[in-house]
Amino acid sequence: MNTQEMKAMVDSYLRNLLGVGLALVTTTMANSGVASPLDFGTGEWLTVANGLWAAAVPTILRYVNKQDPAFGLIAQVATKEVSKKLSEAAEKASVKKKAVATAKKAVTKAAAKKPATKK
Repeated sequence: MNTQEMKAMVDSYLRNLLGVGLALVTTTMANSGVASPLDFGTGEWLTVANGLWAAAVPTILRYVNKQDPAFGLIAQVATKEVSKKLSEAAEKASVKKKAVATAKKAVTKAAAKKPATKK
């Protein structure tokens, strides 16, 4: 696993963590009747803590899913194929750009050599 895939996994986990954390804090506040998370007791914080480790479950499921193109087990193969096609396309564009530049130079030289005609 390369650093890009690891970063994608961490980003995914952090998004899940934030969503689950906010949902648990607001739900726990509503259920226990407190106005602020600062008023939580041990039981409320244990509920939130259990939700935070559970936030890793969707990320783990995506990692073990062989069909997930983001950072699943198939991502390495897909990344290699996409990178190869992108480099081939960039190479073709570079060749085409050089050909156009060469053609422009030839036209400019031919126009410069052509004598002006008088009417």
